[in-house]
Amino acid sequence: MPVPVARYAIVALLGLGAVLAVVLLVRPFIFTFAVARDDGNYPVAEAARVDAGPILAEVVLEEGHGIPGAVQGQDGLFRLAVVAAQLPGQEAYSVVNAWSRTNQCRLSLGADRLVDCQGDAWTYQGVPLDAGDPFLDSFATDVRQGVIVVDFTQPMQTNP
Repeated sequence: MPVPVARYAIVALLGLGAVLAVVLLVRPFIFTFAVARDDGNYPVAEAARVDAGPILAEVVLEEGHGIPGAVQGQDGLFRLAVVAAQLPGQEAYSVVNAWSRTNQCRLSLGADRLVDCQGDAWTYQGVPLDAGDPFLDSFATDVRQGVIVVDFTQPMQTNP
């Protein structure tokens, strides 16, 4: 008995056509309803990762937004180091610029504080431990589906 190759080929082509039709119909909806990802809506880290302790992360921005420490690369994009930390006793998070305004250098994570190249220190929320030092730039944050999302377009100085 001969194998009906033509019948299987037609069924396979119809199946492929159906899959392509579904893809072409669904794809525009994905982009229509998806949230834009730009400097004003930037996913920085998973909240669960930050719950384990503050993290130092490098982000790549489209614009510098006048943020100290943002370095423009050859590709035209800006790289910026930030620190994400959980606010003490809360289920909220802070994200601050990891750049020292006092000594113009990058901050590093200390045991319980942020420290610059000359030993000046801040809390993980950007508050200086020496009252004469400036506050670090902080950014508005939001948690969406377990991810800390930051608005880098309007940095603000923390000032309790």
